[in-house]
Amino acid sequence: MPAGPGPIGFVAFAAVKAGGYTAACALLKHMYRLPKDQPPSAVALGLMRTAVGIAVGITYGLLWINLMPSSNEGMALYYSLLLPIRFAEWSLVLWWFLGRDTPRDLIFYFKGAAVGTICSYLLDAAGVVAALVVPGGFWIC
Repeated sequence: MPAGPGPIGFVAFAAVKAGGYTAACALLKHMYRLPKDQPPSAVALGLMRTAVGIAVGITYGLLWINLMPSSNEGMALYYSLLLPIRFAEWSLVLWWFLGRDTPRDLIFYFKGAAVGTICSYLLDAAGVVAALVVPGGFWIC
């Protein structure tokens, strides 16, 4: 069982998420048919999405630790309940940075938030691996 990645593991996890969110935001800007050089940049969007994710993730994680079980079923529930939260985070970032000035239909936002949410889940796996592999992480058998 993995344990103890500590601060370095957190930084590795956040770095994986920031890089992945930057790539996802570049894809979303393309979906929105925005020029690559039009502000905000994909990097700025990715970093903003990462900051939102860290703030919300820490809050959600602390609530989870104090209120929910830690079994395997608990992890399935953890990620299931995270779905609407992530969808809301992506919707907020897309609306705030890419859509407030240009009216768009709800299906357009839904597609972008869905793509971003899927990316968030995929990046979780890579981020967890990075957090466990960097120095400071160890395995307890």
